[in-house]
Amino acid sequence: MKKLNVLMLVFLSLFLLSGCEGFLDNTDYTDVILELSETLEDDLPLMVNMDYVLPEHDGFNITWKMDDVEIEDRIVYERPFYDQEKVLEFTIKKGKTELSFEHEFTLVSPESGHNFNKIYLTLPVSLGQVNKEDYVDAEVKVETVQNGLVITELETSEAKLRGRGNSTWWLADKKPYRLRFDNNTSILGMRTAKNYVLLADHSDKSFIRNTVVQKMVSLMEHLPYALEVRYVELYVNEEYRGLYVLTEQVEVHKNKFTIESTPGILNTGYFLEMDQRFYDQNREPGFDWIVVRSIPYEIKEPDPEDALYTANHATYIFEYMIEVENALIAKSGYEGLIDVNNWIDHFIIHELVKNVDVGWSSVFMYKEKDGPLKYGPLWDFDLAIGNADYIDYGPENFYGMRQYKNRLFKLMMDIPEIRTQFAVRYRDFYDTILPEIFELIPVLGESIEPLAQINFSKWDIMGSYVWPNPWEVWTLTTHEEQVNYVTNYLSSRSVWLYHAVDTNSYRNGQF
Repeated sequence: MKKLNVLMLVFLSLFLLSGCEGFLDNTDYTDVILELSETLEDDLPLMVNMDYVLPEHDGFNITWKMDDVEIEDRIVYERPFYDQEKVLEFTIKKGKTELSFEHEFTLVSPESGHNFNKIYLTLPVSLGQVNKEDYVDAEVKVETVQNGLVITELETSEAKLRGRGNSTWWLADKKPYRLRFDNNTSILGMRTAKNYVLLADHSDKSFIRNTVVQKMVSLMEHLPYALEVRYVELYVNEEYRGLYVLTEQVEVHKNKFTIESTPGILNTGYFLEMDQRFYDQNREPGFDWIVVRSIPYEIKEPDPEDALYTANHATYIFEYMIEVENALIAKSGYEGLIDVNNWIDHFIIHELVKNVDVGWSSVFMYKEKDGPLKYGPLWDFDLAIGNADYIDYGPENFYGMRQYKNRLFKLMMDIPEIRTQFAVRYRDFYDTILPEIFELIPVLGESIEPLAQINFSKWDIMGSYVWPNPWEVWTLTTHEEQVNYVTNYLSSRSVWLYHAVDTNSYRNGQF
């Protein structure tokens, strides 16, 4: 009986062991593993811009590793600051045969041209009939590439389109637009909202100035809100219109830049835009506009069209702005009225890029209830970074902190303590943030290069003057040269500023 039990145990053990894959299998599976590896290589995406579930194959044990970390069933997508080249290591085992392989792919950032985004608009009128004042109905179709597959992300007829911009509207046939959905809608992973902007960036032949500035903002400690941007190819009524930069409308919105603003209360959130075009509009201050020592500001929040909004709101924020100016002039008591760190970060960017609008328009400010006055969000930089021939556009000399540029910037920089803080913060910016920007620029430029080439086939402007290109810009004949110009300008400008804020003339407030 004992012999029988022993034999049964032996047979049972052999049976169980035979079920363990490869235990008694001495077959060489090299050929089938190589064949599977080729199948995997063909199936794995070359571009990853969302979570990707890794494939499984019956009869094979596949293990995966990325960045020296084992991963289980998927690549979890985390937005990179710019496109990153990655290596996915995988090991295939069958029986006693085990082979390892590598798959190279690009982890794609949302701002990359490698997303191959397309927006198709169908209008009931020709594009030439679209103006800046009136919306026209629009059917919208949004296509993108997700992990190598073309998909239709959005298709709706509940949208409208109108023109936008000022000089950019009259600049060329390639025009900027406002796209408005009837309901809050997310496009291409952007924050859900009704309003979007399609920037033509016709004068910016690099197409990267606005994107680069927003990426700078995203790294700044005291600038809490960076606008999202996406590159899209725009088609209107089946006609290709060029490469556009899709971005957010600058506005207070619960899903985006948000402050609490209640029209029936004076001490509430305020959102303002400095805009010198006030003087071209034949308007009167005191209700939805205020003029503070010749500088006009439009009140955007609280909403002047709300029934509970009154002229008292304009008086309230006007008096606060006067108090800010007086404190800056006195060089005392300003600390509780403005967020100094926020102002410094904001003007570091304006000064670095020599933004033409620093004292003109598109400069936004906000004040939350019981809070200090802050700047942001930053907006509109296609004519910055050496791309405006009607200003001192070169990489040398101070620019924004002048009475005739931005009065508040000048008043701020007249204060010795703030000049010291500005210099310290700029040197930190130079050492920690700018290196990331210089790594970003060539990668971003390369990603949109094919899209830019198609754009310039449609709009034959390369090597030609487009207002207000300086000669150093308009004489360049390739997109790559345009991107290099941005890099070289920022490099020269940043070095000049680094040394300039360490001079006696700067310390003495001489700009």
